[in-house]
Amino acid sequence: MTLEIYEVGVRDGLQNSSFHVTTEEKKYMVESLYNAGLKQMEITSFVNPKLVPQMADAKEIFEATKHLDDFDVLIPNKKGLQNAQEVGAKNFNVFFSASNSFNQRNLNKNLDEIYSELYSMLEDINKENVRVYISCAFGCPIENKPKEKDLVNAIEKASNLGKEVVLCDTIGVAHPTQMLQTLELTRKADCEIALHLHQNKEIKRDIFSNVKSAVDWGVDKFDSSIAGLGGCPFIPKSGSNLSTNKLIQWAYDNNYETNIELEDLNEITAWVQNKRGF
Repeated sequence: MTLEIYEVGVRDGLQNSSFHVTTEEKKYMVESLYNAGLKQMEITSFVNPKLVPQMADAKEIFEATKHLDDFDVLIPNKKGLQNAQEVGAKNFNVFFSASNSFNQRNLNKNLDEIYSELYSMLEDINKENVRVYISCAFGCPIENKPKEKDLVNAIEKASNLGKEVVLCDTIGVAHPTQMLQTLELTRKADCEIALHLHQNKEIKRDIFSNVKSAVDWGVDKFDSSIAGLGGCPFIPKSGSNLSTNKLIQWAYDNNYETNIELEDLNEITAWVQNKRGF
């Protein structure tokens, strides 16, 4: 079995970083990760630069790397979509939460309002080019564990928008039993399922217990970030992203293929660790 790795370090990993990364350095990151074999990648976000200053160079980084591939970009609204299309972006990631409290806090809309806006703005975009993140799929800092009916509703809406739905453990609270229960809710969904996991700083649970449960269930695609960069900027204790390096090592140790040699990431890993300060 081959596990697919979707690299989010250049976007999700950097959007809340305490250190500054220049456009040229981001280009180096994308090129290094791509050359190491990480072909699936989200490289930037077309958001309001006043809200997420680390993504202010979205147009520049996309134009600087589009000769490599048609990388994915995150878009929060119609303005973000328009800006992304102006520079030639074709693959779009969108997001909402199963938790309406989280939606109101971060997007100032409820799920129905968000869905209506996304459905309208994506109507001319092929579903094959859309990836949908469901934040707080395993737990919300406001509402705790989502109600099953709310999660099923979010999954159904997400599958109407894109070919791939990503269940996000935004606050890093998932455990193997809940992982399986949540994945079972996707059985009837007309989409591919991927996972985006965070390592909570206060919950000392092995994140790979969740990876194993998901793989045993049938998930074969995971978001991860080089050297574990990043986490949710709205939840300080959400912790880091699942580490690309550790995921590859776990796959090797458990007889799964990733088509990526861990040694090929040594240079970019060392660069990230030095930039981060450890």
